[in-house]
Amino acid sequence: MILDLGPCTVKRRTNTAAPGAMPAYTWTGYFESWYGELSFETSPARPTENREDVRVDARIRVLQNREIKNLDRVELPLPDGTPALYEIRRAYHGRDDESGELITDLSLVVITP
Repeated sequence: MILDLGPCTVKRRTNTAAPGAMPAYTWTGYFESWYGELSFETSPARPTENREDVRVDARIRVLQNREIKNLDRVELPLPDGTPALYEIRRAYHGRDDESGELITDLSLVVITP
């Protein structure tokens, strides 16, 4: 798969407070890669007790980085140039079937459009 839609930035929550102070969190970027969009299926959200319901608003593929984890955030550029922020719900680390390249597939939920 060709990763040609633009650059994306993966961010992680870090505590910037002084030792002993109340936590003060900020999102800092730790990985940048070009990305490609993957197809995905949508289904209605019907939350129920004692079951994890996963909503997916987008799926993308980036070059493999095994540091990418659940609940990190991804910033993607919109067509007008403004950034959209997504939360990672699932990260799959594997190999591309066509090229054999090491990849990471991310299932995303929109935070800010």
